[in-house]
Amino acid sequence: MKPLQAAIVTRAIDEIGVRESPRNSNRGDRVDLYKSATNLNPKEAWPWCAAFVCYIVRESLTKCGIKQTATFKRPTTAGAWDFIRWSKEQDNSTSTLVSPKAKDIQPGDIIVFKFSHIGIATSAANTTGEFQTCEGNTDENGSREGGGVYSKKRDIASVKARIRFNV
Repeated sequence: MKPLQAAIVTRAIDEIGVRESPRNSNRGDRVDLYKSATNLNPKEAWPWCAAFVCYIVRESLTKCGIKQTATFKRPTTAGAWDFIRWSKEQDNSTSTLVSPKAKDIQPGDIIVFKFSHIGIATSAANTTGEFQTCEGNTDENGSREGGGVYSKKRDIASVKARIRFNV
């Protein structure tokens, strides 16, 4: 695993257990910090799964000393599916976007789900297409409107696209 992917996985896993406060509010000190990595007001209540990913990527890029360039801007979108547009705007040497097949998921990949949700792969997909993720704004049942950061088991069939950093 490359240093950026390792940093993304480590940082995401470190956030497992964060919960909204008050419950079901889309707010809280840590949640607002995630939301500050986007282009929306972090003090307003809105679904924050994409904000979680933006925050993890921002912190990991900083840790690895990777700077934004004319052809690479870190994600700041608050929309899960909007990550696909963001990825297409980046230099192909920086990130790649695909509709994955079984066993294509790797740790550190950004996973865009078909049900308008997003997370970070923390394991590779196995032979049946199952893999572990770390996701914000989910719950024990895997909802896209949950109240915390959880580790989830997902299946390749639920994936709309995967984004992999090449740096």
